[in-house]
Amino acid sequence: MKPKALVHICYVISGITAAMGVSEYWKILRLSYEMGKDDTDDFVWYFLLQGIQALGIICSCIAFFILALQAAKGKIFTRGNELLLMIFGSIILALGSISYLFSHFFSTIENPGAASSLLLLVGLSFIFFALIFKIGIGMQQDQDLTI
Repeated sequence: MKPKALVHICYVISGITAAMGVSEYWKILRLSYEMGKDDTDDFVWYFLLQGIQALGIICSCIAFFILALQAAKGKIFTRGNELLLMIFGSIILALGSISYLFSHFFSTIENPGAASSLLLLVGLSFIFFALIFKIGIGMQQDQDLTI
């Protein structure tokens, strides 16, 4: 693939992730509206779980959006991207852990879904790729020193 085509793909990916983030934000707003109409005890737990999971997805979308824009500019293996991946990975991992704990130990909802486990996996993946970026940055610096 030509570099120009890859840049266009990066812009498309950033647009899709921005749309997904807006969709999750809209989901939180709809749940807030529903909270005023539903007075069951289960709804509070459902709202809490969905809100935490939506925040995790929004964080993922923000990170992907920023990384896709950076890749389109040709700035891939930078300390900024490494830190971005590590910070967002830690945030998503924390949100996934909280969601997992709520859904398995405190919630009265029968089937909380697999979103908590997926958030844990996404958070760990971001941290893993941050470490790969760190290795890549080190290799790039070593190569620059030998030239």
